[in-house]
Amino acid sequence: MDLTQLIAARVLATGDFLDYLRFRAVCFWWRAAAASPSGRGLADPRLHPRRWMLFPEGFGEYPGHPSHGGHARFFNLSAGGGFVRVPLPELRNHCILDSPDGLLLLQRDEDLAVRLLHPFTREVAELPSIQCLAEQVRRVRAAVDVTATGVVRVMLALERFGRVAFASDGDDEWTISSWKVEEGLDRALAHQGKLYSVNCKHGLIHVSVITPPKPWHERNGSSSSMADLPPPRTVATCSSEQIHMPSLVELDSEIMLVGYNDPSRSRILVLRLADLALGRIVPVTSIGDCIIFPGERSLCVSSSWLPSIGSNSVVWLHPGNRSFGQYHLGTGAWSPASDEYLTAGSPARPCGLINHIFTCCNRQFW
Repeated sequence: MDLTQLIAARVLATGDFLDYLRFRAVCFWWRAAAASPSGRGLADPRLHPRRWMLFPEGFGEYPGHPSHGGHARFFNLSAGGGFVRVPLPELRNHCILDSPDGLLLLQRDEDLAVRLLHPFTREVAELPSIQCLAEQVRRVRAAVDVTATGVVRVMLALERFGRVAFASDGDDEWTISSWKVEEGLDRALAHQGKLYSVNCKHGLIHVSVITPPKPWHERNGSSSSMADLPPPRTVATCSSEQIHMPSLVELDSEIMLVGYNDPSRSRILVLRLADLALGRIVPVTSIGDCIIFPGERSLCVSSSWLPSIGSNSVVWLHPGNRSFGQYHLGTGAWSPASDEYLTAGSPARPCGLINHIFTCCNRQFW
């Protein structure tokens, strides 16, 4: 492997999907040294556009709105990122259920078939219809997993049903979990093909992980392609007195637990899941130039896109009023995050980027 191939592999492993495309576009020799993403956009997890978010336009302009002309905008959450506008004719007769790893999980209007679309390569994985689950998918979180043989698999956290559905590309129907989850599925975090949830029970905060079943060829000789989902497995616990209103968020490929440190909501606490799993409570005091937005869709964005918000901050409900404030993890100080109440509904135009990001974190605005 020559130096160009090594660099291409490094960009693909640690960079952004579009960084890889830009690398290949430099010249013929670089393009020849770097494998084409064509036909591999879904089957290779490294090509999933994880740092790209479908941009919520707001003001009632849902994805696929006629005024968008069959296009949609995507926003890069990383520093130095940007906006791209891509054609998505599927939105004329599909609705979006979720956007795991930057991919679009679509539901076709005519038959409720589910499709997983890579918005940049336009590859599609066909999944079963959710006709039998139509009333359960109002609020859904999805996780995408790819087997070693390139089979695309999807898990759906059905909050209203308290169960999880699972299917692979080409399956005829969804497999529904035999177990139920009492709470936490509405805020489940998709991470590396798994679903992580947090709930409080008997005075303890439990962080659990739901994993897809093993591929059929790994199941001790079983020939069935359908298998029940393994039940949730608790990976960390802590006292509910130590953290209040916890949410999960991904930061630099690590899972963080974000919450208030006491019922007064005077201070915000950020903990690494890896530390909690070892029984350690070690508050994180620096997240670099990032900003965390906890919520139903917790997000971590670069502060370079939000000059009005300081880095190393968490934007959350300010104690004592209805407004959202920014909490600096290093100093423990609160300051306003916006000139208006973010929870009061759609703001007046023109509005700041923070309003669009907030609407993405809270599903009632989608």
